[in-house]
Amino acid sequence: YQRRVRGLSTMRSLTIASLVLIFITSFVLSAPASAWRSRTIYQVLTDRFARTDGSTSQCGNLGNYCGGTFQGIINHLDYIIGMGFDAIWISPVVINTPGGYHGYWAKDITGINPNFGTATDLKNLVNACHQKGVWVMVDVVANHMGNVGFDYSGLVPFNQASHFHNCASCPPGCNIQNWNDQQQVEICRLAGLPDLNQTNSYVGSTLLSWIHNLINTYGFDGMRVDTVPEVAKSFWTQFQSSSGVFGIGEVFNGDVGYVASYQGPLNALLSYPMYFTLRSVFQSKQSMYQIQNEVNSYKAFSDTSVLGTFIDNHDNPRFLNGQGDIQLYKNALTYVLMSQGIPIIYYGTEQGFSGGDDPYCREALWPTNYNTNSQLYGFVKTLVNFRKSANIASQPQVQRYADDNFYAFTRGTVFVATTNVGSGQPQVVRTITYHPYADGTKLCNLFFSTDCIVVQGGKFNVYLVNGESKVFHPV
Repeated sequence: YQRRVRGLSTMRSLTIASLVLIFITSFVLSAPASAWRSRTIYQVLTDRFARTDGSTSQCGNLGNYCGGTFQGIINHLDYIIGMGFDAIWISPVVINTPGGYHGYWAKDITGINPNFGTATDLKNLVNACHQKGVWVMVDVVANHMGNVGFDYSGLVPFNQASHFHNCASCPPGCNIQNWNDQQQVEICRLAGLPDLNQTNSYVGSTLLSWIHNLINTYGFDGMRVDTVPEVAKSFWTQFQSSSGVFGIGEVFNGDVGYVASYQGPLNALLSYPMYFTLRSVFQSKQSMYQIQNEVNSYKAFSDTSVLGTFIDNHDNPRFLNGQGDIQLYKNALTYVLMSQGIPIIYYGTEQGFSGGDDPYCREALWPTNYNTNSQLYGFVKTLVNFRKSANIASQPQVQRYADDNFYAFTRGTVFVATTNVGSGQPQVVRTITYHPYADGTKLCNLFFSTDCIVVQGGKFNVYLVNGESKVFHPV
C-alpha cells in the first residue's frame, strides 16, 4: 500500500481528497478478520489437488512432486465451489529446495515454485477464485529455509551465516529437543532446517517487505503462518501488520494458554487444542465432557470466532486412518462445520481419504476423478451450504447437553446433536430441557427433512440412530 501511495503522490494532478479515497479503498478491499468469520475454507495441497493436463494416474512417490499445479486448481474450482466453500488455503508458493513439493523448504523466496506454475498462473488462480466469490489464503514460512545444512550460498536472499541463528545454545545437532524451553524453540532448528534470525535487521526487514509484496502482488485475501512458536511474538506483530490481511497461525500444541498467547501478535490461530480433543472424543470414543471442558478453557482466547477449526490436515494421519467408522467421522465433521470458529476442511475428506503419517496423508486427489456423488462429498456440501444459509457464524455457541456419549449445542435457533458411540450401537436418546424454543416449535433434521420433532412441555427428545449426528432447525 505504501508503495502505491508514494507512486501516486508524485502525480501532481491528484488532490489530497483523492489520496484519502485511495487510502480508504485499499483497506476496504482487504478482508479483515471479522470478514473471514463467515467463510468456510477448503485446504488444498497444491501438488496433490489437480494436474494441468487432467491426467489421473497414481503418484508413484508421495515423498516427491506428483504434478499438481495452479492451473489444475483453476480447472477444478467448481468441484470445490460445488461443496459450498468460499475460501481455499493453498501451499507455500515460493521456490523450494529439491523435494519440497509441500512448499515448506524455501530456497528462493523471491520466485514462484515452477513445479506449480508461473507467477502469471498464480495470478490467474487468484483472479479465477475472486471471480467466483472464493477468497485465497496463502501459506507462508518466516521461521526457516530449506534443508541445506550449513551451506547457505544457494539460498535467496538469505545466504550468509549471520542471517541464521547459530547453534551455540542448541543441543548437539542444533535441533529443537525440549519444546518446553522457549529459547530453544525460537533459536534452534526444526528438523534440521536453517533457522532464520529475525533480529538481524536485514532478515527482519526483508521478511516484512516480502510478505507485504507477496500479498499485494498476487491479491491474496489471507495468510496461514507456519511454525509460529519458533519465532518471537514481537516479530509476528510486525509481520501481521505488514501483510495487511487476515493471518491465522500454526501453534502445533494442545495447551490452550500457550496457543492463546499468540492471538494478538497474529489475528488467529489454528484450533489445535480442540483438534486434539475432537480426535480423542470421536476417533478414540473418549468422554464427550472433554468438549465441554475445552470450550470453557477457550475463554483464554481473545476471539474464538476466528480460530481455524479442523479435524484433518497435512501434518497428521487422517481421522479415518485411526478410526474407520464413517459415522464417527460424520459426527466430527458436524462439530467442525457447526461449532465456533472458521471451519477448515482438508482436501480428500469428501472422498474418505484415510492416509497415515506424512506423506501418506497427502494423497493425490485426481484418481477419484473428482467424484461429486460420494457419500462424504454430499454430507460436507449439505453442512457447508446450511452454515451459510442459516448464518451460523453470527450466532453464539451455547451448550445444551453434555455427557460421556452425547454433546449438543445451539447456534441461534439451530440445534446440533452429536454422539461418539459409533455405528451399530443402540439408539441414543436424550431429553432436552435447556433450549431456546417455545412450545409448539417444530424442528426438522437437516439430513432427513421428514425427521421432525415438536417442543412440548418445555422439552423435546432427540433420537440418534446408528451413531448418527443431527442438525435441527425450526420450520
